[in-house]
Amino acid sequence: MSLKGSRGRTSSMSAPGSKTRIFEAADRLARQGRRREAIAAFRDILADRSLLKRDPLACELAHWGLAELLIMERDSLEAEKHLLIAIELNPSEANYYQQLGSLYCYLDRFEEAAQQFNKSLALRPDHPPTLHLLGWAVFMAGDLPNGRKIMEQALGLDDCDASILNDLAVCLVELKQYDKALKYLERAQELDPKNQLLSSYRQMIIEKRTSQ
Repeated sequence: MSLKGSRGRTSSMSAPGSKTRIFEAADRLARQGRRREAIAAFRDILADRSLLKRDPLACELAHWGLAELLIMERDSLEAEKHLLIAIELNPSEANYYQQLGSLYCYLDRFEEAAQQFNKSLALRPDHPPTLHLLGWAVFMAGDLPNGRKIMEQALGLDDCDASILNDLAVCLVELKQYDKALKYLERAQELDPKNQLLSSYRQMIIEKRTSQ
């Protein structure tokens, strides 16, 4: 994990003063896979109640970095809390909304996820990964046609993303459009030929189509 935000600034460089070394330690521990120690380092940073007033950017990045680590540790509710604080501190960061939406998808809170992805897209329009995630959330919330439409928009912006193609195939299978699903899945296999899950799913679609 790198504590580098979408604005291109690393936390260790953006947190002047006494917090710099703690940020550097947290980044180093995270890169080494020592997530619990990195989490403890971020908690040490945030324990300073005066940090928000003295250095709001450092406070924002600490909440964001802690949220990412908590997501990896499957501590979803605590991660949600810190992402919401990061958003409150910097509501113009599109990536925070995308991360929160992804967390809500993991928690099967698909309508809330779609709301967050839409907020992200308002700040970063036509972003293929976010459009893909929005389409998936809409699909999983029960609106299959619109979910498919949004994912097709994402594919139009990035037709070399195997994950978009795979999720479109899943959507089309639910719509019982097996030939179109196979077309997307075969394209995904061209892009990711070693992916055995794609091969297995393709075989399942063929069997479903045969049984109809």
